Amino acid sequence: MTTLTVRKQDGTFVLDAGARASLRTGWTWRCGEIRTGAGRWTVTPTDRRRIGFAARGEHGVPVRLDPGRSHVPGPGGVARWAPGRCGGELVRDGHRLAVRLPGRRGGPIRVDVTGEWAELELVVLTACFALMSQRRRRTLIMMAVVSGASG
Repeated sequence: MTTLTVRKQDGTFVLDAGARASLRTGWTWRCGEIRTGAGRWTVTPTDRRRIGFAARGEHGVPVRLDPGRSHVPGPGGVARWAPGRCGGELVRDGHRLAVRLPGRRGGPIRVDVTGEWAELELVVLTACFALMSQRRRRTLIMMAVVSGASG
């Protein structure tokens, strides 16, 4: 098993895997841009509730994370994406990517990688974006509820 870390540096999330891979987002986390040595992708939710996410490049959609229909690059069977409140897990053919969000804001994101993954940096940063975007959506909803109740 390999452990990777994603940290925020100067407004960008950077993967420490030795590769130059990064994720830049907007304030609401409705979309982001992933850059790796292999290219640049736009990552967005595929639905209003931010359950599914896709990374799109000039040659199509190499990564789609959705509990019902996921796809990642490389050979192999069906990928299964299971997001949760504090993390998520992507499994395919016995290979596993487990992403754990930090308990405190601004802390590092931990990613445990088991097995071989094609375009690992792209898959990891897409999973991180998916989980952080869902967390941001919950926060914004909670802020709206609290402000509506107090006003």
